Amino acid sequence: MNLLSRYDESVAFLSSHDEDWAGLIELVGPRRYDPKAAREPYEALVWAIAYQQLTAKAGDAIIGRLKGPFEGRDFPTPEDLIAAEFDPLRACGFSASKIAAIKAITQGTLDGLIPTRDIAATMDDEALIERMTVIK
Repeated sequence: MNLLSRYDESVAFLSSHDEDWAGLIELVGPRRYDPKAAREPYEALVWAIAYQQLTAKAGDAIIGRLKGPFEGRDFPTPEDLIAAEFDPLRACGFSASKIAAIKAITQGTLDGLIPTRDIAATMDDEALIERMTVIK
């Protein structure tokens, strides 16, 4: 089964479940979050920032614009994002505070504070949380 049909099935199920779910899905739209299992922690954090306090449709648009200049890659590298200028990131739809958070995440990744996925998988939850919560 492909991802799109799983989304369609889940939207249909939740919409038919009760009126509240149907109304919420109609208002917000179906969730189109990319469930890429092998996402690096920095990338997952950037995605979380992009979708924070927004509808899925708005988050999708922001991530799409962010990925645009980096064709041929699944996602911009930390080096790409740390080098990115404010105005192009703002044009993607990020607020100034979200840009600051993305810059802190990418700098933390480059400095080794945000671990790679492989290293994060070997850490206990407490240690991982302690490391990552240092970043604003």
